[in-house]
Amino acid sequence: MAQVLRMPSTMELPEGPRRQFVEELFSYYRDAGRPTLRTIACDIAENPEFDAFTASRETIRKMLRGKTVPLNWAVVDAVLTVLCARAGTSPEAQRWPGGFGDDPTTHRQYLWNDALDAPAPLPAPPSGWGSRASSDGEPPF
Repeated sequence: MAQVLRMPSTMELPEGPRRQFVEELFSYYRDAGRPTLRTIACDIAENPEFDAFTASRETIRKMLRGKTVPLNWAVVDAVLTVLCARAGTSPEAQRWPGGFGDDPTTHRQYLWNDALDAPAPLPAPPSGWGSRASSDGEPPF
C-alpha cells in the first residue's frame, strides 16, 4: 500500500520561496486526488508531450516534500501538467481570474523561479536539541 504523502510541516520546510513553491504544487496534488507517485510518473512517461524525458518517483516525491526544486523547468512543467490534468484544471488558466486586478500569472509561471533562486532551507535541529541546551542557547556539549 502506498504511503500517504503529506505537506511538510514548517519545521521540515520553513516559510519562504521554497515552501510557497511546494504549497502551490501540493495544492494541485490535493486537487488531483493525491495520485500515487507511480501514477504521476507513469502519466508523464506515457504522455507524448514529454517523450524527451521522464520524472522519477523519487524526483516527484522530493519536489512535493520540498527537498528539491528541479533546475529543469520541463520536469516541473510535466509534474504540474499531469496534476492539473488529473484535477481538471488548465495550467494555462490565470490563477486568480477576476480576482487580484489584471494579474496575468498562469499556473505554469507561479513561484518556480523564486524557489529556484532561494537557498535551500537549513535542516531542522535534531529533536531534543533545545531540551538540554543551556540557558544561553548553547548545545549541552
